[in-house]
Amino acid sequence: MIAEELRELLNQIPFRPFIVYLASEKAYEVPHRDFANVSPRGRTMIVYRKDSDVMDILDVPLIAHVEIKEEKT
Repeated sequence: MIAEELRELLNQIPFRPFIVYLASEKAYEVPHRDFANVSPRGRTMIVYRKDSDVMDILDVPLIAHVEIKEEKT
């Protein structure tokens, strides 16, 4: 996963929530574009937790894959 792909996911219209998985299999949910940001150089990604003001700083090269959440019908 590269930074530009993450930016595309964050800027897609309409936005589709997604989950970022690290190589360690730890998961981080991005329910809305306001909950995440990729650094200008693309080395880190900040993900805010949905239920608090806590944030996680992810090392982009350690991101294994991203899963787009399915819309509920």
